[in-house]
Amino acid sequence: MNDAWLYVVLLGAAAVIYAFLIPKSKTANQPLGNERMVREVEKTLEQYMAEMEKENDDLVNLLVQIRQETGAKQSALQEQLADMRGRLADMEKTSGKHEAKIEQLSSADLRIAQQAAVQLRNELLEKAVTAPPEPEVLPEPEDSVRQRYPQLFELHDQGKSVDAIAKVVGLQRGEIQLILRLAKREEG
Repeated sequence: MNDAWLYVVLLGAAAVIYAFLIPKSKTANQPLGNERMVREVEKTLEQYMAEMEKENDDLVNLLVQIRQETGAKQSALQEQLADMRGRLADMEKTSGKHEAKIEQLSSADLRIAQQAAVQLRNELLEKAVTAPPEPEVLPEPEDSVRQRYPQLFELHDQGKSVDAIAKVVGLQRGEIQLILRLAKREEG
């Protein structure tokens, strides 16, 4: 490390000695050369400054353009967002109307079913009251529901679901539920 410093010091000393050895006769021509060199340096610096100014202007223009594009994109996105919000509000209104209509239809179906049941009950009561008593005929022994659908009740007794029974037996889910209710009435 000390060797490197030694070389630097020696090199510096050599440069100083060389500077003293340069002939002094060239000093008369030096002012013209220095002036020319100063003009060239000034000219070069002016060109450099002009280029820097042009690059700065280009950069500013680019930034302005980017800002405008970003503003336009942001405006477009805000318009799109407002449109989407409007659509969402419309869909929510429509959904509310549909739900109200479904509720209305469900309650109407329930009322119709209740009215039909009341009407059927009244008709049956009317027939029972107006119909002459029929002679008692011993009913023929009918098969019970359990005897008609042994496989269904076997699966039900095993704890199978109505859907599983429907797949095995080949009946509709509603039919199976009806048969099971009828069997409960027979037993009860």
